[in-house]
Amino acid sequence: MGFLDNVTSAVNRGTAAAGRGADKIKLNARIAELNRQRQGLAAQLGASLYETTREDAALRAGREALYDGIAQVDAERKECQRQIAAIDEQTAAAATAAAGFACSVCGARMTGADLFCSSCGSPAEKARPQAAAAQEGGAPTGPACPSCGAPIGEGDLFCMGCGAKVEKKADEEDSKGEE
Repeated sequence: MGFLDNVTSAVNRGTAAAGRGADKIKLNARIAELNRQRQGLAAQLGASLYETTREDAALRAGREALYDGIAQVDAERKECQRQIAAIDEQTAAAATAAAGFACSVCGARMTGADLFCSSCGSPAEKARPQAAAAQEGGAPTGPACPSCGAPIGEGDLFCMGCGAKVEKKADEEDSKGEE
């Protein structure tokens, strides 16, 4: 029986050693977690004390580099936040420009970056739906440009909206009026 007792004793010692090793690993993990908690609390305390004492020269004495360093980091962080806000504004403007709109003259699709409608040639200011509604102020009367639909004067040879030559259309309108 001495042999089995020796084996049993060796197994028990091994199990106990493994249990102690596992306990040690658990305790080291707990210590690491407690250290992270302490570091977070110390940071909160430091931030709180900084805000309370930054204007007190007596408390700043001997710690000027720390106070100045924190102030410099705060200023740089504020500048980064300003730049992010500017980038966000540019992104929003680009998204609005890319979204586009339908030309109010001919219905063709335009982007906010277009200066003229690629279909009818109308300037973007006129082609934008809100601009066209403001310019119209009611139903158009008289002859209209065959290219863009803009009102044209009876003697006009070119459309003031898109620049297209309109003398034929204007002559046809005149001849219809004489009949």
